[in-house]
Amino acid sequence: MKKGQVTLFIIMAIMIVSVVLIFFLWAKPTYLSETGKELGFENCIRDAIGPVIDELGENAGFVNTGFSYPYGGQEFVYLCYTNEYYKTCTVQVPFLRTNFQEQIEKVMKEKIKVCYDNSIEDLKSQGYSVTSGDVDYEMLIEPSVVRVEIDAPTTVGSQKFARFNVKVNSPIYEMVMISTSILQSEAKYGDSDISEMMRFYPEYIIDKIKREDGTTIYILESKLFGTKFQFASRSLAWPAGYE
Repeated sequence: MKKGQVTLFIIMAIMIVSVVLIFFLWAKPTYLSETGKELGFENCIRDAIGPVIDELGENAGFVNTGFSYPYGGQEFVYLCYTNEYYKTCTVQVPFLRTNFQEQIEKVMKEKIKVCYDNSIEDLKSQGYSVTSGDVDYEMLIEPSVVRVEIDAPTTVGSQKFARFNVKVNSPIYEMVMISTSILQSEAKYGDSDISEMMRFYPEYIIDKIKREDGTTIYILESKLFGTKFQFASRSLAWPAGYE
């Protein structure tokens, strides 16, 4: 009889474990995203990153344009400049990728906090017991993606979350690298060969507009995403009337 009871207890334990596994692996709690590994605020962050990248790209990676050249109703930030004639320019932002990462981190700070706080409040409104923590994050611009690594210790019921990783497909890394090559050429030779660059990077359009004062405007555009990265350079300028 004792053996029968032990067997019954073992069967019941297996059934309980099976139900729990089915719940988390198949039914999944409603506070988890479709992947089963996210709380849901990550999608909010993904939606916010794209417009921020586009806005910063049109200002050469800056929130405020600062020292720039007006053209066509827009301000083009000088990334390489000299106010003298017959001389090549000096690169104004030596680490363009680092600068873009720092700028996007500043813009996304409040947006990430809002996404996280809204997610926590939504879970609480659904009746879940939630304990939130301080949010810390890092933006990383990598080939073909922009990645956000987020530290946000969070407990929902019996589930604990600590680190989240959000990825967004974007061409901004490649565009920054192309722009860096253009700036190096401007600083060394006073000009750049965009036709050669477009042969190497056929997925991008590179427009080059020469102005009378020696300023050159560059506009890079991704054919696939429509993202732009644009800036100005003044290098190896000639006085008016010089032939």
